[in-house]
Amino acid sequence: MKKITSLMALVITTLTLAACVQMSVENPSKANQLAISSVRDLPASYPKGSLFSLSPRYIEETSLKAKQTQIIYQLYTNAIEADLQQNGFVNTRVLTQADFYVGFGIALTKDFSDDKINEKFGISPGLPEQDDFKKGSFLIYIENAKTGERVWRGIAQGFADEKLSPEQRVQRTEIIVATVMKQFYQTN
Repeated sequence: MKKITSLMALVITTLTLAACVQMSVENPSKANQLAISSVRDLPASYPKGSLFSLSPRYIEETSLKAKQTQIIYQLYTNAIEADLQQNGFVNTRVLTQADFYVGFGIALTKDFSDDKINEKFGISPGLPEQDDFKKGSFLIYIENAKTGERVWRGIAQGFADEKLSPEQRVQRTEIIVATVMKQFYQTN
């Protein structure tokens, strides 16, 4: 009986640890640091060809101008759509046809603190603040369209680099999205 109890405890611990993934991708420059964390909430999976619909989420008050926010959200929308499509999923504009929804948001730490992220989203990679840089977060989640239950959530934190060219911004956004979504695909 003691062996069975020990084995059950080991299995539960292993499954719990496997459901929560945290990694840090660091480049030589602090401006390029990226910390990522994700967690699987439900064992649901979606085969290639499943339909998705994007559902951006905006914070109520932001220090960015409306035009800046619009540009940033469009970059992430394009990157998420492209990444999901490259991995075999199909975008649908008809919400009732979707198998899953992809919710996402972007915020600077001064607008949406780590404490608020932990409270509302439940995970944070905990990238430490740097005095010379503006820390930002990209939050993304997968929600089952039929049940409304959250299946998976991930977050990346890094530093905003205002000196990047438009091409470099697109490339950095694609890297961030692909790195976070890779964790979803590995558990799907």
